[in-house]
Amino acid sequence: MRLRQRLGVEWLVVAMLASLVIGALNYWDSLSSFDNLIYDQLSRLDRPDPQSDVLIIQIDEDSLAAYGKWPWTRDRHAELFTELANANPKAIGFDVLLSEPSDPATDIEMAAAIAGNSNVFLPLHFVFPGSNGAEYDVKEPIGPFASAASGLGHVNLNFDYDGVVRRMSLCFGDKGTDGYWPHLMERIYEAANGGSSPALERLNSCDETLLMPYSRRGGVSTISYSAVASGEVPAEFLNDKILLIGATANGLGDQFPVPIGDGATMAGVEIMANGLGALTADNFIRPLSLWQQLALSLVPVWILLVGFWRWHPRTTIVVSFGLIFAVLAGSLLFLRLHYWFAPGAALVGLILVYPIWGWRRLQATSDFMNEELRNFRLAKVDIPIIETAAGPVDVITGQAEELTHAISHVRDLRRFISDALSNLPDPMFITDLEGNVKFANKLAQTGLDDGVQDLALDDMLNRFVSSEDLAEVKEYLALEVRPVAHDYVDFVSLTGEIFALRRARVVSDEGLLRGHIHYLANITEVAKAAQEREEVLELLSHDMRAPQVAILALLDDQAEDETRARIEGHARRTLALADNFVGLARVNSIDFVGEDVLLSELVAEANDSLWPLTKARAITCEIHDHSDGAFVMGEPSSLYRSFVNLIDNAIKYSPDKGVVEIVLRNIDLDREPCISVTISDQGKGISDDMLEQLFERFASDDGAARSNIRGTGLGLNFVAKVIERHGGTIRGENVRDGGARFSVLLPLAPEPVD
Repeated sequence: MRLRQRLGVEWLVVAMLASLVIGALNYWDSLSSFDNLIYDQLSRLDRPDPQSDVLIIQIDEDSLAAYGKWPWTRDRHAELFTELANANPKAIGFDVLLSEPSDPATDIEMAAAIAGNSNVFLPLHFVFPGSNGAEYDVKEPIGPFASAASGLGHVNLNFDYDGVVRRMSLCFGDKGTDGYWPHLMERIYEAANGGSSPALERLNSCDETLLMPYSRRGGVSTISYSAVASGEVPAEFLNDKILLIGATANGLGDQFPVPIGDGATMAGVEIMANGLGALTADNFIRPLSLWQQLALSLVPVWILLVGFWRWHPRTTIVVSFGLIFAVLAGSLLFLRLHYWFAPGAALVGLILVYPIWGWRRLQATSDFMNEELRNFRLAKVDIPIIETAAGPVDVITGQAEELTHAISHVRDLRRFISDALSNLPDPMFITDLEGNVKFANKLAQTGLDDGVQDLALDDMLNRFVSSEDLAEVKEYLALEVRPVAHDYVDFVSLTGEIFALRRARVVSDEGLLRGHIHYLANITEVAKAAQEREEVLELLSHDMRAPQVAILALLDDQAEDETRARIEGHARRTLALADNFVGLARVNSIDFVGEDVLLSELVAEANDSLWPLTKARAITCEIHDHSDGAFVMGEPSSLYRSFVNLIDNAIKYSPDKGVVEIVLRNIDLDREPCISVTISDQGKGISDDMLEQLFERFASDDGAARSNIRGTGLGLNFVAKVIERHGGTIRGENVRDGGARFSVLLPLAPEPVD
């Protein structure tokens, strides 16, 4: 009874604490970042269709290429409005700020062109803080433009704490005052529909912001500014359309993060188009009021609190996860109804209340278990089994009493683990935090009649490790941060065998370090096999290469004839085969050790090394570097040889006096910065039967080669292995105009950190 009374008091404390925490989280909006993340994911499930009669006239890369660097002179915009005057659009929104004067003549020309159109709306913006102590300054278009326009509207964006544009302010200031400014999209809506939007009418104050549902990126129809301004677009195409003019080209500073879900940005004019779509469809999402949010956040927590008295723990955990799912489903349901219920506070309440209550409820049983475990550690015989309960108890307390019946099985488990460790096929021992051996299996105790209990770690190492490797082993054991790739150290034992020592942490249930496990794996046979492989590689790389080099040296003094050319070709082919084979073997056997490599410089060096081949056949190798000095994390030697192989192939398959083009540029792949290197030739291309096996061993297409030196069939296989080793990709393809192209994609080196 005392336990039940105590649990009742603590239940009330937990309930009040959870309610206060949820209220505080809602009042101070402390979980806005998490709620925004949930909103972004849920909003992806039901994106609205873009408004069909909206057309974005975008200042894109094609327009910049046609008209030059931004900003343009205003007579350029006058040309656009002159062309638009021939059409009959519903409304025109010009999302380019005109608050600063330019050349007076061009300003007047542009203003006249604007006046030649109907329903042209221009933007204004607010600068915070304002000048001379004012809260803000209003930056309107200069006089000629303001007079020529049909109306003005603000275009200030609302950024959440994470810098993402999710909300929209339909107006600024107070209605009926000089400082009242509707949004530019509200102005366009009024012109197109003859009245204010329902969303604006429902607002109690301009301080309210509405969540804006976004259609898919690129869903709004677009057309290039230069195409419209040059008269390439028929006027009929623009009739009855709402035209939004703005910058979409990268680098113009008009790209902003939006809750699309892929982390990319959206042009400001496309954000405006989405806002206009929400005004037209009247599907803005209204956040719930504070009291509505608080009430909905408390409901699932109190359901769980009441259930603690009635449900089995297994049922409680299932219901807890069910309530978490219900909260998320409720947020989605409200979102479909154009309301937003932020689930963060409710989820935190559920996650908080379950472990706190579980801890308090189990406190009484914890004392009981501690006593039983103390008796277990001291006992030399089986613990007597308690067959009768002390009285009526709840489910958890009854299960705690049943723990006594399971303790006897723990001894059997401990004995099983001890026997399993003792009979491991390799030496193994465990040390405590002071470095004293607390357990060793049979192989680790070999030669010690009195065992190794409490033997110092250094003494244990002296029994196994040779003096030459002892310092390296101790250095490995002294590491505070364990290596990720190869967490072991090799050493030669006193008997001449080779072992790999691996160290692992022994931690308690609370995550506290209690000691270390040391496992010694006998790798003598593996090491011998690796040594034999190295000897074979040395044979290939030296003993087989030396005769071929000697042959080539002797041929230098011989007259040019067909026999000499054939001998030289076979000798060079053998050299290439040996080099590629050794390269492949070592790439597959050694660890990757990278360093910062300036890729453009490495490619240039590889190209320069093949200058004699290009000169002999009058071939030109052109390098176009657009990489801005990009670095990659790589192994210079293997990367250098890979690009030598690729450029050599391009030369070999190119016609005499041909051109080999090498292009380096920076690209983004799945939001990861990369550098691309393409090598193109003007040969006959790759045969169809070779495309699928291009990077396999001994695959060669020398029938199309123009060089006397034939391929070995290992070069491209070596290149593919090296590029894959560097985390990149390589692709071979035929160019439409003739020739082959190899494209290499490598990730950029990470930025250096302290």
